[in-house]
Amino acid sequence: MNIRRTYRIPENRQVVLNKLIRLQWVNFFFRLSIVAAIYFAMGNSQAMKAAWLEDILTLGPPLAFLIAMHIQKRPPDKSYPYGYHRVNVIAFLFTACALFALGLFLLIDSTTSLLEAKPTSIGAQTFYGHTLWAGWVMIAALVYSAIPPFILGRMQEKLARHAHEKTVMADAKISKADWMTAVASVIGILGVGMGLWWADAAAALIIGLDVTRDGYTNIREAVGDLMDRRPHSSETGKPEELPALLEQQLMALEWVERASVRLREEGNVLSGEAFVEPACDKDLTTNIVQAQHLVENTDWRISEVVIMPVTDLTRASG
Repeated sequence: MNIRRTYRIPENRQVVLNKLIRLQWVNFFFRLSIVAAIYFAMGNSQAMKAAWLEDILTLGPPLAFLIAMHIQKRPPDKSYPYGYHRVNVIAFLFTACALFALGLFLLIDSTTSLLEAKPTSIGAQTFYGHTLWAGWVMIAALVYSAIPPFILGRMQEKLARHAHEKTVMADAKISKADWMTAVASVIGILGVGMGLWWADAAAALIIGLDVTRDGYTNIREAVGDLMDRRPHSSETGKPEELPALLEQQLMALEWVERASVRLREEGNVLSGEAFVEPACDKDLTTNIVQAQHLVENTDWRISEVVIMPVTDLTRASG
């Protein structure tokens, strides 16, 4: 028999989540168009190649989020009695690993180009009988690639904060990296046009450093969630004070002598255990049920907290 209850996100939060899902669809198709625009304009530019490869990878986070949202709707079953909430963390980890790998590739590739002192040539293209420096075409594509991430990234961050969606919060950081990458690439291309052969590879190196940093940060965050680390804020990255708040609420009950709460993240929801030392055994079952309702109604993200009465709180809570 399955005793795990099916968690339902509050209606006001579900509205935010639905907006977030629609936004990620828009984000995905915009990024797809950016990949096409950069591909047809990149030529032999090292920075443009770096930007194109990064743009390909940025297709992963919104797609992974959308797939995870579909899977995590499944109710708990015999094989997965705790539900499917952690599928979002798995998608997050997969994307973070790919991002980190790409960052390393860009660092190695751009560093090699600088050490070899191999100049980048940006030729010309002919449009309806008029010859145009290809750099202007590249810059136009890069400007287009900067505008959607700049706008969508701000929208992602705002909605993800309300929905406690770390995957989208990380994707918002990637959006920020995208438009910063575009700006760096424009500078690199203009540098090549001015005869600074190293400007293009240097811009690619900056992109690589930024991507690698984001990848490492996201991997550390995802691994922490998978290892049942205490909840961390998706906005600040610092540990949340929610366990301490729940302990205070429990110890305020007349029948509780001491309490210790531990929580873990399961995607965008929280679960855990609360160990309590009862002051008396009177109506213990009723008191536990009331305490459970109190804890689970404290924060909308809490999907389930098991109240466990113990005789020795130190040994039980670790």
